[in-house]
Amino acid sequence: MGRPETSSKTAHHLASAEGWLLLHNPIEALGELQCIPLEDRKDLLFLELNWRLHADLQEWEEALKVAIQLISEHPSDTSGYILRSYAIRRSKEGSLEAASQALLEAAAKFPKESIIPYNLACYAAQLGNLKEARDFLRMALELGDRQQMIRMARRDEDLKPLWSELIKG
Repeated sequence: MGRPETSSKTAHHLASAEGWLLLHNPIEALGELQCIPLEDRKDLLFLELNWRLHADLQEWEEALKVAIQLISEHPSDTSGYILRSYAIRRSKEGSLEAASQALLEAAAKFPKESIIPYNLACYAAQLGNLKEARDFLRMALELGDRQQMIRMARRDEDLKPLWSELIKG
């Protein structure tokens, strides 16, 4: 609301952290994120990078906490909801069912976001609910860039049960 824009020093650390994550070096990224002042740690990019760091380290409980904070701080942004489901799926107490349930909330809140039904298709396919997976994938194809979604789906292991159908798409 009344918060100042991110300082150039913070922007530098965020860019450096992102670079380290792209280089698959989460430890160096952590060092960069730790240099960011507390008042800038609610920014969307900081939270997304912090989530990626924990995901790269497979610290799913921490990633889940960050995703929940992301939703709290930026409720109108889809990334927190998507990242929360991704972390729920992989956390100790989580499951595909729980991840799917959590993402259904986002589907209702963001009905025009194609990656949400795409991820719901992945969860449904992995749960063996192929009709539901097809329905969600069809919705994702209608909402997003159809050709890009098909290319992505043809490589997505979660959608492997539908690959033979995607060859025709």
